[in-house]
Parts: sequence; C-alpha cells; structure tokens
Amino acid sequence: MSSIEKAVSIVGGQTKMARCFGIRQSLVSHWVHRHGQAPAKYIQQISALTNNEVTVDQLLADHEQNHQANKSSKQGMQP
Repeated sequence: MSSIEKAVSIVGGQTKMARCFGIRQSLVSHWVHRHGQAPAKYIQQISALTNNEVTVDQLLADHEQNHQANKSSKQGMQP
C-alpha cells in the first residue's frame, strides 16, 4: 500500500480528502491509482490531516519509488 493510499484511508476516503483541498474526488483518485503519489505541493498538508500517522518522509518516498521505477523502465527500453 502506498503512503497516499494509507493517508486517504486515515482521512476517511477520497471524497473527504478532496473536500479538504477544495478539489474534485477524481483528482485524488488519480493520485492513488494512476500516479501512486500525492502532488508535492500537498504533502505537508496531507501529513497534517493524518495527524502525522503518514509522515512527509513516507509521502516523499512514494515519489522516490516512482522515480526509480520510471528510471529503470526507461533504461530497459534503450537499444
């Protein structure tokens, strides 16, 4: 489970998190299912919403994992 998935669960769901930021639920769904990470500009606020049960470092780790995965897949595609 990614940190953003855990944070959404703690907050009470995608709709509730979206309301906290004044955005559409579909954007939060994209964070969870398409990107596997929260946008960097929301990381501190998301951590605060979870009462630091999901830390900034954990949310940033999602970014690092995705970066490494993308880097590996691009290297595998080179001739």
